[in-house]
Amino acid sequence: MSLKCRGKTLDKIMNKNIIIFVVLKSLEESNLFLSTNKLKTLRREKGWSQEVLAKATDLSVRTIQRIEADGKASAESTLAIASVFNLSPQALKATSDEIEVNWTRKIIMKNMVALLIISGAIGMLIILGASVKFYMDAASCIFLILFLYAATIVTFGTSGMFKSLAGLKYLFTEEMIGGTQAKYLGELYSSQVKFLYGGAFIGLIIGSIAILGNIDTYENFVFLRASAVNLIVLLYAAVLSEGVFRPLSIKLKTCDIKE
Repeated sequence: MSLKCRGKTLDKIMNKNIIIFVVLKSLEESNLFLSTNKLKTLRREKGWSQEVLAKATDLSVRTIQRIEADGKASAESTLAIASVFNLSPQALKATSDEIEVNWTRKIIMKNMVALLIISGAIGMLIILGASVKFYMDAASCIFLILFLYAATIVTFGTSGMFKSLAGLKYLFTEEMIGGTQAKYLGELYSSQVKFLYGGAFIGLIIGSIAILGNIDTYENFVFLRASAVNLIVLLYAAVLSEGVFRPLSIKLKTCDIKE
């Protein structure tokens, strides 16, 4: 073989290695979440079990089971699975209207602890401020919840209300890609923050009118106590908005732009 031929061969090998390196690097830099639904559908269309797919890709059965469960895969595993189905690695990733989540015990527990810390901090302030019973008002709570979901149904329909309830589970994860569905839920929860404060504002106005309309029948102590109770609906709205719905909205809106 001439030096020229050898040079061309070496160039081809180097180019091939560079392409493989670039593909692997791009996969490493992106979120390696595969569409679990797409992967299961492709496997079933071929009539393969998880064991057969594991043999075809030279991966372990446990790896295939884990990928189909949470969608998280390494660059090498992604390339192996893609080559078996004769697809590009990008084709296995979640489509623009899916929410793919990596549910792990560690992430769930971490987010649960964070929520407990928030609840504990609020509870500590309540205990330091006054008796816990003083902050409990069933009428305000029921009114706020009914107003929240009635406004949600008017704006987003009944399906939007059920999606908002089902989407609360995303509080307990942080590794996800969402596309249009995540953006939709993000806007929904952002709107629910406004609904909560709107409902609280209406409650404050109604309560203030009721208090001021009967001011001649109140003693000074009763008037002050009634005014304080009137603020409880705003407290409930703030706790739900800033502790649940706003963080969830931001998480869903930004899940696709994390580094």
